[in-house]
Amino acid sequence: MISGNRLAVAIAAAVVLTGRVAAGQGSLSTQGFGYPPGQFSTRALATGGGLAQFDADSPLNPAAIALSADPRVFFQYEPEFRRFSADTASVSTLTARFPLTAASVPFRSKGSIGLSVSTFLDRSFATTTTREVAVADQVTTVTEALRVLGAINDVRLAAGYAPSAKVQVGIGGHVLTGQSRVFFDQSFPDSLNFSTVTQSTNVSFTGFAVSAGAILRPAPSIALAISGRKGGDISTRSGDTTVSRAGVPDRLAAALSYEGISGASVSAQVARESWSSLNGLGSAAVNAVDAWEGGVGLEAAGPRIAERLLVFRAGARYRTLPFQAVGSDVTELSFAGGLGAQFFRNRAALDVTVQYSSRSAGEPAAAGDPRERAFTLSFGLRVRP
Repeated sequence: MISGNRLAVAIAAAVVLTGRVAAGQGSLSTQGFGYPPGQFSTRALATGGGLAQFDADSPLNPAAIALSADPRVFFQYEPEFRRFSADTASVSTLTARFPLTAASVPFRSKGSIGLSVSTFLDRSFATTTTREVAVADQVTTVTEALRVLGAINDVRLAAGYAPSAKVQVGIGGHVLTGQSRVFFDQSFPDSLNFSTVTQSTNVSFTGFAVSAGAILRPAPSIALAISGRKGGDISTRSGDTTVSRAGVPDRLAAALSYEGISGASVSAQVARESWSSLNGLGSAAVNAVDAWEGGVGLEAAGPRIAERLLVFRAGARYRTLPFQAVGSDVTELSFAGGLGAQFFRNRAALDVTVQYSSRSAGEPAAAGDPRERAFTLSFGLRVRP
């Protein structure tokens, strides 16, 4: 028979689990259903997303794969070192992601078909806190461990076609899938009177969307791109039961690239994503907001080292994240730089990017406002078999 103390602790654990999952993680970027890495390749990330609409490895504009004349495979690894601060407290975390894998093969002489798997939203974190609680008129110390492993991934099948050197078009179909697993433990130093409490939940996501895009080259040194995604339904399931339904966010983006500088290009992108369509997929406390983002970047040929041409990249990006924290929008300002080089007779290419991000909620000058600083390392490997 369970003791009165143990029953009280079990009830307290249930209350803590439902109330602390969103707020107790010590993070600004992983609120709601998680952080959107952006679905940028390592190359596009280094240019602040400016090249994303023209980049065949970034699964945003299906028209970008139209000129992939050879079969290609791309892999990406991205660890993020994050530090969250609020008032006088701070916590550091490391999140390792594999945010993008893509492959494409040419179709006839003017087209290409590609398949990609990218991270749409990532909500993986772990925290441990120790505090004092009163249980049945007795004060004791409790250690709470919260671990969340969650992500929504975007699986895209796309086709691109280039009817001429000045026009590229493409379409894509998307399946959004993933799951969120939450593990919560409470442990006590007095194991004779208090038992460890463990709870876990698991929900899965399934959604659908379509996308289309075009790239136009009205002049040899200018390229214009536009792409859009139309979201369908997305649902959450617990076992065989559908828990909730909402909509996959629509996205509209436009970009400009200027290549009139010898050996270099300057590009810029602006995008709008209707994240509020996710409201209703979770609890009423999950408040998704529509967001703008903009980025600009430079890519330039560098020197040859060991007979290999280095490519230098730099860029900046500003955006609003999709989920609020402490009742305010969360904004992110990022600066990035990187380089790329080809190997094995240009059959393989390695890109490396370093990005620094500053995230804040509320008025920046207000004392005690939560803030977050993050360094992201991105490594992209592109292979042409």
